[in-house]
Amino acid sequence: MKYLLIAIGTRGDIEPFLAIGEYLKAAGHAVFGAFPEQFGPLALESGIEFRALDKAFLEMIEGDVGKMALGGTSNLFQRIKAYYQLYKKSKAINDNIFQEQFNYLEEIEPDRVIHSIKATVPTQWGFITQKPVFCLSPIPCVTHAIEGKSSMAFRGKNFGKTINKWTYLFTRYATIKNLRSSLKKLDKEDPGQKQLVEAMLEEPAIYTVSPDFFNLSDQPSHVHFLGYQERNKTQHWQPKEELKTFIAKHEKLLFVTFGSMSNPEPEKKTQMIIKALVNQDIPAVINTAGGGLMKPDDFDEEQFYFLDDIPYDYILPKVYACIHHGGGGTTHLSIKYGCATTIIPHIVDQYFWNNVLSDLGVGPKGKAISKLNEKYIENIIQQLWHNLSFKKEAESLAKKMEGEDYQAEITRILTS
Repeated sequence: MKYLLIAIGTRGDIEPFLAIGEYLKAAGHAVFGAFPEQFGPLALESGIEFRALDKAFLEMIEGDVGKMALGGTSNLFQRIKAYYQLYKKSKAINDNIFQEQFNYLEEIEPDRVIHSIKATVPTQWGFITQKPVFCLSPIPCVTHAIEGKSSMAFRGKNFGKTINKWTYLFTRYATIKNLRSSLKKLDKEDPGQKQLVEAMLEEPAIYTVSPDFFNLSDQPSHVHFLGYQERNKTQHWQPKEELKTFIAKHEKLLFVTFGSMSNPEPEKKTQMIIKALVNQDIPAVINTAGGGLMKPDDFDEEQFYFLDDIPYDYILPKVYACIHHGGGGTTHLSIKYGCATTIIPHIVDQYFWNNVLSDLGVGPKGKAISKLNEKYIENIIQQLWHNLSFKKEAESLAKKMEGEDYQAEITRILTS
């Protein structure tokens, strides 16, 4: 069969699609992937025939306005202004990405489509063509409700059964309303609000989310929580001898990363963290990959090791605790390897995971990147490092996650 995978977002949104693409390739299927242009090399590395979506989405997020909106300031007026500028820029970009989805569906004529929550055109396409469409997402609580959680738009907070239910109704309505607005602009067939909401709810859905994080007793039979999926990235990467030596020197280590997230004050944020670690004599490996943290000109090389590229499944098994941005993949891996964990959220889904992990008791609740200050980071690191209950809970969850091997089941669902 011929599969088209369509996903919009950052690295954490794309990674599960690359893994699933590899599963389908291994099962003998033809796989095409439509992802933001920046991920072309990764798609080709996985053997997926690549189609580029507008790269302006990621460039916008990583630009000055995006950095300001995603945590560069605690000034409310500046943030509102930045969000408004993002909104204006994103309208044109979104229209282009909607058109590209239609173009690739027409060009490839797939037998089946697998799409992310942010790529909604396949829902309309599936309704019109009556061909199989699947939703694949590392982000829960958008379309399908989870007991005790509001929708992702409300950060998953528990407002009680009635209000929680309303948050999902609102999120579904807004998602389809946005799709219908683009259908009208592009002069495409609009089946209607009710019909498209029902089509979205009826699609088989695979959430690449650990079933051990939530109470899932009330999920429909076509909704599956099958653990975070990603490629084996260590096969394309080898550690430097200096890193191996640094790790061997320290019995207990902290890992700090903001992943692909950036902000306008990376030097200031890095110095806050370094100062707190120096005061408490805590050694750390610090990842500067996305530019949200910076390697300083002067630091104690006995206490700190800076790098800009490291697979998390290499470093996380070797550290005691982790401070990170709260991407879905990083969140799952930090717990999979039993790390006491605190999240410093930058964007919406990261606030959600911050609430989830603090509820699970694996670390102290984090504070938004825009509100980070020296007193807070000093306190949070002290708790993370010395409160043994966080490590105990993380290791307990890690044991439950050991049995999460769902590749065969995912392949069966997508190919049956």
